[in-house]
Amino acid sequence: MKKTILFISILSSLSGAGYAAQVESLPTIQTKADKLTLKQQMTQSSTATKGTLPLKDVPQTVNVIPQEVLKEQGVTSMQGALQNVPGVGFSTGDGQRDQVSIRGFNSVYDSYVDGFRDDAMYYRDLSNTDRIEVVKGPASVLYGRGSAGGLINRVTKKPTAQTVREVALIGNTLGQRRAQIDINQPITDTVKARLTGAVENSGGYRDHAFLERQAVAPSILWDISDKTKLLVQADYLHDNRLADQGFPRNPGTNQPLALNPKVYLGPANVKEAANTDTEVKSATVTLDHQFDDVWKYHGVVHAYTYSLDRQLPDSKYDNKTNTLSISQNRRFRNEKGVATQQEISGKFNTASIEHNVLVGVELSHQNKNDKVFASSVSSNLDINNIVLPVWTPVSTVTPSTISQNNSTNKALYVQDLMSLSEQLKMLVGARYDILDQKRSTFVQKTNKMTPYNRTDYKVSPRIGLVYEPVDNLSLYASYNQSFQPLSDALAVYNNLSSLQPTQTKSYEVGAKWDITPDYNVSLSIFNTTQNNILQADPSNSQVAVVAGEQRTKGFEISTVGQITNKLSVLAGYAYLDSKITKSVLSAVPVGNTAALSPTSAANIWVKYTFDDNWYAAIGGRAQTSQYASSANKLKLPGYTVANASVGYNTEHYDIGLNINNIFDRHYFASAHGLSDQGALIGNPVNAQLSLRYRF
Repeated sequence: MKKTILFISILSSLSGAGYAAQVESLPTIQTKADKLTLKQQMTQSSTATKGTLPLKDVPQTVNVIPQEVLKEQGVTSMQGALQNVPGVGFSTGDGQRDQVSIRGFNSVYDSYVDGFRDDAMYYRDLSNTDRIEVVKGPASVLYGRGSAGGLINRVTKKPTAQTVREVALIGNTLGQRRAQIDINQPITDTVKARLTGAVENSGGYRDHAFLERQAVAPSILWDISDKTKLLVQADYLHDNRLADQGFPRNPGTNQPLALNPKVYLGPANVKEAANTDTEVKSATVTLDHQFDDVWKYHGVVHAYTYSLDRQLPDSKYDNKTNTLSISQNRRFRNEKGVATQQEISGKFNTASIEHNVLVGVELSHQNKNDKVFASSVSSNLDINNIVLPVWTPVSTVTPSTISQNNSTNKALYVQDLMSLSEQLKMLVGARYDILDQKRSTFVQKTNKMTPYNRTDYKVSPRIGLVYEPVDNLSLYASYNQSFQPLSDALAVYNNLSSLQPTQTKSYEVGAKWDITPDYNVSLSIFNTTQNNILQADPSNSQVAVVAGEQRTKGFEISTVGQITNKLSVLAGYAYLDSKITKSVLSAVPVGNTAALSPTSAANIWVKYTFDDNWYAAIGGRAQTSQYASSANKLKLPGYTVANASVGYNTEHYDIGLNINNIFDRHYFASAHGLSDQGALIGNPVNAQLSLRYRF
């Protein structure tokens, strides 16, 4: 009998203190009886502790989006997947990358793949993604530098002992045209291989929208012995799409400029003068060895290269002259990096205390080169009769800015889950980083080179207590710290070398309750503060000061599991009170709301299985209004978007029909995050058809 996925939301309105409770989105139930149960899937979230501890033993919020939900919702992008996570806000990413905020904090550099930093600026493809894990709050104790809000880790598909041969075709009424493959084949008793990939040639709702994408990811697993396994993976992605920043702010209303939602503000020849073209390659080698029943070794080497060619039109509206202008710029970015993690984990006892220990060493190096080419080309548009110009691509003869950044990181981290008694556990850990960064930025306008050479020695601690008064309930409290070097933001100031990294401290308490073996409710309260935020000196724009501070307090609540054998639910709600608490900038006064931080946001996915073949599901996302940046000049209205799905599954094929934005709501899905521009409208009502065939 198939099991179903259930995702229910508690949409209670809380008032007063700005505090309340938070719940963790847990993995959902798989649809086949021979697949993992909900309880078993709860142990799959390895990101928070770099292990397979049950989530009830993790004193931190972890959201898991399994592949089954991605399939049912027809999701092919990171933004689509993260609609299932409470407390996440969405940025336009300068038309070149996935970018979100987590709990009100910018998380542009906090993407990971299989536990390795994946901070290149591109749109990820999900054809090789098994699940997505979102760790809330600082995670520097295991991952080094990072933002205050948390991190996002993609867990990739890997070879298994089961034969899988699946092809899929996905299309929608807005112009999506996509094909995917997933081939897993045991070659011998000890060697298994897998190949995933996707090809896409799609249009979109917005005028001139296009997406051309090719992705392929081969991998091979060799069981050298019963105790030793070697995994080799490669990944290639090419993505070429329209560079779209949406609509500018209308200064007269502090709302997005009211235009036809389909109108694109840029040149008409988009593939020549307004596109984002990225190429990403990576390779990973993993060796696992089990010394005995207790101790094991995990070693990984990961390398990547990345290139970007982006031509982005900027738009601006002057309500006094009723003038809409668009201008042109271009960016080339090249990166390469290599990293290794070497870990030993195991268990031992000291007196009556059981220790579950992880010790790791990480070494990494990244080289990032960035060139920006400004252009004098601009066009004024008649907002009552918009006619797009044809532009010549930006000249790449003389860059306006050249930046080079080389970073080397050496780190040692230790984590210990101590079972003090049958009911009380303590998770303690610390990481010591030596981060060396050498950077130079040349600005052609001033003919000046600005160096940045700095080495930071940082300790990132974590401590958490988990109390289990009964088997199905865990109560926890935790404290975490993180840091973020200022050069990661690519800011250009004369005194960067003397400025300390941002510092983040976070407190969280919560509860995780298995009401039944297949139904869970989780709740947590958090208070996170980030200081040393970089701001321009009001008396000298060439100099920066670390004078900013931001604080977010709030709660999240989520529930997941089976209500009945046929009905399941997956849902979450987040309340965020995210404020600027220190600032020297008049444009960002104390008390302003942080960017992309709706006070309330909720998501829900409810599924009913009629029999072994048919299912139907309904869900969506709702949130209150939010600001495009911390200046609070562009306000995006709140919205509610409802989606539905019906599917028919058999042993050899699946058919899925999704209706998205059922009530055809007009809403803005994302904004810039760092400026009061870039309000990008969400898709109207549309239908998507997915066909999957297994042979």
